[in-house]
Amino acid sequence: MNLFPPLGRDVNARGQYCGHSPADTPDTDCKNPAAWHIMWTTDADTGLACNQHLAQARRFVFLDSHPIGPDCVMPGTHWDFDAKRCVVPDGPAVETAVVELPTTA
Repeated sequence: MNLFPPLGRDVNARGQYCGHSPADTPDTDCKNPAAWHIMWTTDADTGLACNQHLAQARRFVFLDSHPIGPDCVMPGTHWDFDAKRCVVPDGPAVETAVVELPTTA
């Protein structure tokens, strides 16, 4: 018996929406699909942005960003800074997939 579920094809995470909300209320939430995953801080605070709002986000300091991928919304995902993507660790490969967060000065 296989203990792992059949994962099937890679599913795009476009069902997630941009996190931009000028007044921080549901009425002002951006309704565009997220296109980018952003790592804001060394505390692993992350967010999602559409193409338009990523351009605005680039006015601020953040650690990294990459296009939304299927692993961005998976539980237990790790940010791979070298590969510019999220990865789900799988057994022994976890040591090579996880990159430590940069230390603050």
